[in-house]
Amino acid sequence: MEFYTKIPCGIPEHTLNEYHRQTFENLAHTDSLTGLNNRRCFEYLVQQLSQKNLNQPVPISLLVFDVDHFKQINDRYGHDVGDQVLQMIAQATRNEMRRHDVLARYGGEEFIACLTETSLDDALKIAERLRHKIENIMVNLEHGHRLDFTVSIGAAILESSETDLMALIKQADIALYQAKANGRN
Repeated sequence: MEFYTKIPCGIPEHTLNEYHRQTFENLAHTDSLTGLNNRRCFEYLVQQLSQKNLNQPVPISLLVFDVDHFKQINDRYGHDVGDQVLQMIAQATRNEMRRHDVLARYGGEEFIACLTETSLDDALKIAERLRHKIENIMVNLEHGHRLDFTVSIGAAILESSETDLMALIKQADIALYQAKANGRN
């Protein structure tokens, strides 16, 4: 930090320190590619919700989804196009979520959403809406070509007596792999 304090730019040292603190804090909680919460932040926030849910039970559903055949997209079109796909999915998903839902890039091409006050039936409706919205996204490539892509989605619901986040994520992951086994998208 000493380097920054010696720059004669007219910005007070405490302002620079606060800026850097906020920047590092943001990096610790946010996925740099998509701007969504990262896995660590998601797990923390959902653990807080599930603890709160013990006292005031409401349905909490999880959606886990990932890009179908993402490796082939990266291999064929390059990582820049793969990154663009992830950014477009993040934006489309962010637009579909409510203010109190928690959304994150969970890792690689996998995303996860915690839908508070949402039954499993309603979560499945949201999943279908997301799936449809994402399958209509096109990435513009060179020479006027376009790339379309799909996602597979798994869903699970937190029962009021459960507090094990990892078990809930595992249930949603199992549902995701069932969706992939049944033809993806």
